[in-house]
Amino acid sequence: MGFAENCRSATSVGWAEDVGRRDEMEDGFVFVDCFGGCKTSAYFGIYDGHGGRQCVDFVTHSLHENLLEELQRMPNSNAPDAFIRAFARTDKSMLTHGIQVSGCTACSCLLREEKTSRVIYTAHLGDARAVICRGGLAVRLTSMSDHKATDPAEAKRVIEAGGSIFNERVNGMLAIARAFGDHQLKAPALPNDAVSNVPDITSTELTDQDMFVIVACDGLWDVIEDQESVNLVLEGIRELMALLPSTDTLAHRKSMGEVLARMLVEEALARGTSDNVSCLMVFP
Repeated sequence: MGFAENCRSATSVGWAEDVGRRDEMEDGFVFVDCFGGCKTSAYFGIYDGHGGRQCVDFVTHSLHENLLEELQRMPNSNAPDAFIRAFARTDKSMLTHGIQVSGCTACSCLLREEKTSRVIYTAHLGDARAVICRGGLAVRLTSMSDHKATDPAEAKRVIEAGGSIFNERVNGMLAIARAFGDHQLKAPALPNDAVSNVPDITSTELTDQDMFVIVACDGLWDVIEDQESVNLVLEGIRELMALLPSTDTLAHRKSMGEVLARMLVEEALARGTSDNVSCLMVFP
């Protein structure tokens, strides 16, 4: 686990991960402070690999770089359009690098100032998820379907693309209908992309009621509901604040995200998750 000690774009940032019951760790995550050279901007994301680490390693190193290039290349375009181009570019580039079988889900967040407010853009493929605490309530920033292959809208798109859903999986192979990689389920291996690389994107203007953002893979969300995660963090904050010495409050608050991220990972493990678990905590 770790935290961004001298972070300028957020009050506190921390992350934690655990291999869980799996033989191999296939998760990845990134936090980029002062994204694009702006001290109030940040990029952060969680990536959950399957079929090996090739895809998740590629996305971890490339996606935020491609997003920044797209934002700079067409500065007058909006952030959602830049996200869509960056996701498509990253996925296509992966194929040219010979990564054909492995894949990964992704939940990417861009925090930046726009006019008089700060905004979080969230773009995701698959069941990695972001939740913001707004006035004590959990508000999901990603789609409610988690892009499961069994979701009616996702299944309809898969079938229209020439694919099928059986055993609750795309072509009997993949439980999610959107992901990076998995090129055996995309053109040119198939006539069309049965698995999509087009993210769902939300834009959320921050208010004084917004305390923190939790970004985590399905290893956490399989066993902890959105509101449960927020409640656990709020209780953890109360306990930590009660322990803080008045002489060192700022230093302890900076590392708060790290402690709370580890707490959520440990809770998921205690509840019996069978997957890798990764979690990012951001206090914007």
